[in-house]
Amino acid sequence: MTKTHTYTNINPIPALTWNWLRLNRATLETDVPETGGTITVTGARDGITYTKNGTDLAARLPVMKSGAGEDADAVMKAFSTVPAALHAKSDAEPQGSSDSEKTSSVPVLVRMQAEDKKSLVTSHVIIAEPNSIITVIMVYTSASDASGFCAEQTKIWAKENAFVHLVKVNLLGARFTHLDDTAVYCEDRASVTFTQIELGGQKSYAGLGTTLAGYQSSFKSDTAYHSRTSQFLDMNHAVWHKGAKTDTQMHVKGVVADEAVKIYRGTIDFQRGCAGATGDEQEETLLLSPSAVNKSIPMILCDEEDVSGTHGATIGRLSADELFYMQSRGISEAEAKQMMSRAKIAAVAHLIPNQSIVTEIEAYLDKTEA
Repeated sequence: MTKTHTYTNINPIPALTWNWLRLNRATLETDVPETGGTITVTGARDGITYTKNGTDLAARLPVMKSGAGEDADAVMKAFSTVPAALHAKSDAEPQGSSDSEKTSSVPVLVRMQAEDKKSLVTSHVIIAEPNSIITVIMVYTSASDASGFCAEQTKIWAKENAFVHLVKVNLLGARFTHLDDTAVYCEDRASVTFTQIELGGQKSYAGLGTTLAGYQSSFKSDTAYHSRTSQFLDMNHAVWHKGAKTDTQMHVKGVVADEAVKIYRGTIDFQRGCAGATGDEQEETLLLSPSAVNKSIPMILCDEEDVSGTHGATIGRLSADELFYMQSRGISEAEAKQMMSRAKIAAVAHLIPNQSIVTEIEAYLDKTEA
């Protein structure tokens, strides 16, 4: 039996702005049928365990905020979702001496295959013990013309000196509604990297919330999107600096084409006690249609004096000079737009430590751009 679910406080902005801008929050309304779909997990091994019922581990998590807000928790409760858990033990894969060496040799791949006219709602807990490393890749897929509802909530607890790389790739069908919620909590010198590709679905809501609680903890995110036809993409990324000398680097880039609508809220919040903290937030948006709608609100909040924060948003279109240059070399306007769109996605996709997933992203673009 199909049920109607309505949530009026998805992706709430940390500090309210004028209501008439309609940027303070999003409303998610979807008719979803019975549950269906499959979840497959590969790559778990000695030192990194996977548990289908991770309720006990989830109960140990510290209090953390997510980007999608409390309504995301309500979605999980409405579907009686039981969290699965990925647990990386201490020194399972010791960190190298440089950032380039901080990578899990074999990523854990979580593939969520949604079914047409069904709902697939999942929840995962990722716990990285002190000095451990874990890389997790989550991919959402379905038939290209499928409809339904897909939701995932991920909570990450990175303990002292741990390193976590989480990748999320949305390749859902053209008529899906998608909710993706991520919450991160970092202890002393813990580091989390987040890589996100948003391509699929009719309506997509992506929330990301990070609490840098520990001394010298850090967070880095790279997000790419391509919104086209009549797609709607709503994103809310927020980082709360609590520990001293913490660092944030957030980068979002993508394309809005046709009659698509994209909203991005990006917040860095320097809270009292985070002396010496640094943060940088940058967004690049390419508009490929006069009917495309983009709304961006980069924001820095500050309650501590000794901090350094920068942010910026670049929004533009292909200029007549750029088009002329490409056309003079035999590249049509349509091909030029496709090249620029692909470049945005490729710049982030190359950060995914799994070539088969990168190839799958390219194949998805080939199909949707045909």
